[in-house]
Amino acid sequence: MNMKYFKYKHLFTLVGGILILLTSCTKDLTDVTVVYENNFNNSNPKGIVTAGWLSDFAFGIFPFNKITNYKNQRMLGVFNNTRIEIDVDKLPDHAVLKVEFELYLHDAWRNDLWILNIDGHNRLLTGFSNFENTPQAYPNWLNSGPTFPAGNHAQEIFLPGLCSLKDNKRGTSKYKIVHSMQHTAKTVKISMSDAGGNKNDTCARSWAIDNLKIVALKN
Repeated sequence: MNMKYFKYKHLFTLVGGILILLTSCTKDLTDVTVVYENNFNNSNPKGIVTAGWLSDFAFGIFPFNKITNYKNQRMLGVFNNTRIEIDVDKLPDHAVLKVEFELYLHDAWRNDLWILNIDGHNRLLTGFSNFENTPQAYPNWLNSGPTFPAGNHAQEIFLPGLCSLKDNKRGTSKYKIVHSMQHTAKTVKISMSDAGGNKNDTCARSWAIDNLKIVALKN
């Protein structure tokens, strides 16, 4: 996907295949409070709102959240040219907020755009690929540095696709993403979104998340 207008520095450091952004303030944090957790096994989105293309000309809130069963695991998805959002309020006193989840990228990703946004600021704006002959931006931001082989730093790449690449041994890739940031506000808004390919064509290319956890930390 051509996204030349996105010129950002990547803010992430890779540790053992997990993407982590840590500031020095996290060093001695010991008080940990889980403020949101969902493995989607009960098919309950628990406050997550999904927005996407309701038609070729209208973008709005879906009246339902999708739950997909993939390899006997339930997860939130699948999405294509879609944004999911969650607002968490009444956060305890904290200095750092940590967001972690598993990201599944199904079928024909060709360095397509995927974004993690927290409180209105992009925290990850990158591209992913499932095709060996198509490099990807991740873990760099899209068009901000060198590209890497498809599946770079994924937890798993030899997973079958969900639809269009269901017979391909590299049809799905799975990433564990962990993002930590300085944060003291009593509320947080987290969104995830993608762009690329035909709108709502979840058979050609889609994504899903599992095991979402949001943690507040303080001394």
